[in-house]
Amino acid sequence: MNFQIKKLLPKTYFPFLGRFSALTEVQMKAIPEIMQYKDVLVISPSASGKTEAVVAPLLEQALSENCAGLRILYISPTRALVNDLYRRLLEPVNYLGLTIERKTGDYPQISEKKLPYIILTTPESFDSLLCRHPKIFLMLHGVILDELHLLHGTPRGDQLRILLKRLERILGGRKISCAALSATIDDFQIANYYFPDPQKISVISVPERRLLDYKLIPAHKGYLTELITEFITKGFRKILWFFNARSLVEEFMLKLKKLSPPYPVLGHHSSLSKKERESIEHFMNTSSRAILCATSTLELGIDIGDIDCVVQYRPPPNVSSLLQRIGRGNRRNHERLYTIGIYASLLDRIVFETFFECARDGKLYTRPYLPSLAVLPQQIFSYAYQRRRVGLTFEAFNNVTNHYLDDFEIKSKVFEFTVQKGYLREVRRGIYFLTEKLEKKLTYGKIHSNIQEKSFGAYAVYDAESGRFLGQIFYLSERFILGGKTYEVLRIDEKEFKVFVRHLEDEIGSTKIFEGTGALGYHYQMIPLFIKKIFPNLSQTGFPYFVKANQTAIIHMLGGLYSFIIKQALKKEGIRVTDFEGVMFVFDWPHLTYFPVPEKQTIREVINENLFRLEDNLGSGAFFRYLPRELQIEEHYRALDIDGLLDFISSWPLVRISIDDMINLDPQTLSNTSKIEN
Repeated sequence: MNFQIKKLLPKTYFPFLGRFSALTEVQMKAIPEIMQYKDVLVISPSASGKTEAVVAPLLEQALSENCAGLRILYISPTRALVNDLYRRLLEPVNYLGLTIERKTGDYPQISEKKLPYIILTTPESFDSLLCRHPKIFLMLHGVILDELHLLHGTPRGDQLRILLKRLERILGGRKISCAALSATIDDFQIANYYFPDPQKISVISVPERRLLDYKLIPAHKGYLTELITEFITKGFRKILWFFNARSLVEEFMLKLKKLSPPYPVLGHHSSLSKKERESIEHFMNTSSRAILCATSTLELGIDIGDIDCVVQYRPPPNVSSLLQRIGRGNRRNHERLYTIGIYASLLDRIVFETFFECARDGKLYTRPYLPSLAVLPQQIFSYAYQRRRVGLTFEAFNNVTNHYLDDFEIKSKVFEFTVQKGYLREVRRGIYFLTEKLEKKLTYGKIHSNIQEKSFGAYAVYDAESGRFLGQIFYLSERFILGGKTYEVLRIDEKEFKVFVRHLEDEIGSTKIFEGTGALGYHYQMIPLFIKKIFPNLSQTGFPYFVKANQTAIIHMLGGLYSFIIKQALKKEGIRVTDFEGVMFVFDWPHLTYFPVPEKQTIREVINENLFRLEDNLGSGAFFRYLPRELQIEEHYRALDIDGLLDFISSWPLVRISIDDMINLDPQTLSNTSKIEN
């Protein structure tokens, strides 16, 4: 097979593949398909050679055409991955006498007079290039979309969909070669959203075949010491430790350093400077021992050397993320993956167990895709800037977004809103130009980015009686735990971001309402798996419930965000309900025989009241607030898939259990059930 591939790649085989003793499975499958000028979706585990599998044949095609200029556009989700790709591709590209450059916020300059053969960039910098240098794409041969699963279903992925349509118009409809890469995805139709001809896409899928060994441990007192002992005993040299928030990375770095482990302890997240991140990546590549604490910035294929063990503190947002993180480890061992999950609650443990089982079965339970509305104003501004010499018409904007969203009324509302707010001005009938109101975003390149610039902010917590400052929280609930004590919210000053509370004795409160910035969490379709795991002998499919005194408790497993929204909506409709840890609702209703489902309009009211907190949690993008208020509500409603959620809840009956059936739940939840009479 190697000989056949060599014949297909007479120019590019040696620089890209010659150093390997044998081709990988994905390379043997993908290269012949690409050389037949087919568009490809390549799904294969991390470190399986996907990059070489597409770059080598696309360059071979381009070189055969003997054309100069920019020929290959390679789009990756992050600057860090662009930098890593640059280091990997520089030598083989230079061997061929070609040039490769990066175009990101860190490397902003591109010369139209001396174009590279390959550009590595991000969606945001691609947007900038289209606006400022559209002519550089006229000789383009191919586009590569890297780690597409990290962009798809986000405002950045939706932005990319529209940018590719704009590129198509620049090319005058000329066909170019397209390739998309992903390590973890189960939707073989994903490339249809991005490529011009879905009928000609070849799917190359290579499953992860290494055995998955995992161990779950509770976050009990002393577990960090036990973990370090295990690392030493098993001979682990490098450990990659994932967290779902930057603050946790910083917090656990301090905790680990205090234990004086025989490992350097480092941290990696997006708030660190580029220089610091690259220094840490270099250290991991050259050091023989280390513990690296990181956020999702290292889910990607950035080269940090061989990792012996991947640790995860609390579950990641979804199964895909779990697979991506696990895939970073054990690259020396081609037969086995080893990972440790640390859980802090019943829900954590159940989610971990279910995620791992789904990962083994290749079932990702991806959320249904709906286009983001918040991308529309961003693309209005970007396209108007690209057409700044001739002006933008609504017809032109509609043409490049019709494949993305065919709702003429919504697009008209967004376009008219940008005019009403003074971002666009009509110079001649139907022809619009950008105004000075966007000057700052234009000057600093912010017009091209759908990445949210800031969180909804931290709340300062004060004791209502004494006025004493207690600390800061990010996620509000009626009752929450801070410093090991439970507090009840009495008053919120939204303008000053202050919360006034009173201390409660012997009460249970939430440690977190929302599940993390920009990460909605698992899909509600996974709830049946969770319930089956907790109650394997349940008589029928449904939500388990039990009655105690004059109250009904329903085990729903909706998680923090969905339970918050449902609870607030039910309260608006006069139904008294308390939620415990996103696991269980307790109703002051002794004869409940069905799951109360709020009206859709009531949920819209709850969304409206929590609009900007949800904006942060749902990752709505930097231009969310450029939508009319009614479409802001609609954006969140769609992102939460409320219609599907309510249909799911309505279709599931209640299945009665006894208190004795609760023995599968951990002690914390058992203590919760004893409190339902308060």
